[in-house]
Amino acid sequence: MDGAAAYRDSRRRPLRDQNGPGEAPLTLLLNDSPMATLLATPEALEPLALGHAYTAGWIGRADQVTEVRLARLRHGLAVHLSVAPRIEALALALRRAAPSLSSCGACGLAEEGQLLAGLRRLPARPPLAAAALRRGLEALSAHSAPGQHLALGLDAWGRLLALGRDIGRHNALDRVIGEGLRRGSDPGRHFAALLVSSRCSLELVHKAVRAGISTLATLALPSDMAVEVARGCDLNLICCHRGRDLELLSGQAPDTPENLL
Repeated sequence: MDGAAAYRDSRRRPLRDQNGPGEAPLTLLLNDSPMATLLATPEALEPLALGHAYTAGWIGRADQVTEVRLARLRHGLAVHLSVAPRIEALALALRRAAPSLSSCGACGLAEEGQLLAGLRRLPARPPLAAAALRRGLEALSAHSAPGQHLALGLDAWGRLLALGRDIGRHNALDRVIGEGLRRGSDPGRHFAALLVSSRCSLELVHKAVRAGISTLATLALPSDMAVEVARGCDLNLICCHRGRDLELLSGQAPDTPENLL
C-alpha cells in the first residue's frame, strides 16, 4: 500500500499525548444569575468573561463589574461577575433562551431581534493602510496555534496590542475586547483594528460594532449577511483571503489612493 495514501493510526494514543486545544463548558453569571454557557478554551477567563458581557450588552463599562470570581463546576468552570442589581436586572432581559454550544455564539438567542440589538453607525474612519494590515497578518502567523482561532487587537500601524486565542472564533474576539476593557480603556479608542484567523459571521461584525472598533479583518470570506450589516454600520470589513490579497468589502476609502486598487 502507498504509505502516503494510508492513515496514521492514532486511535490508541492517550489523550494526554494528543496536544490538541483545551475545551470546557464555561458558565458566565452576573452575581448568581446564570447568563450563558460557552464552550471555550479554559484559560485567561477574566478577559473572555468581560469581553462577552460587554459585546452581549450586559455591561456598558468595565467599572460596572466590581469583582470577578472563578469557581469549579462538576464538568466545567463558572465565572461570576459582580454587578449592581439594576445592571443584573437589565441584563436578564437579554439572557439567551438556551446554552450556546456551537462555534457560533449567537446560537440559542431567544429572538431574532437580539441578533441586531445594539448595532449603530460607526464614526467614519479609514481602514488600516494595507502595509499596516500585512504587519498584523505577520503577527497572526507568528502566534498561531494548532486547533485554535486567533484574534488580534492592532494599533493604527498594525502593531500587536492584544491577543486572544480560543477554540471558538467569537470567544477569541471577546478575549481581545475584554483585554482592552481590563486595561481601563474604551476598546474603540484603544484598538484601530481587529484581525481574526477565521471566516466572518454576523456575530463577529456585531461584536466589533458593539465595541466601537472601526476595522475588522478576517482571513476567509464573510457571509453575505455579515457584509450587509457591516455596510449599514460603516464598519471597515476586510477579507484577507488567507493573506494572499486584501479586499475591502465595506466602510470608508483608505487615506491614500495607492491603498485602493
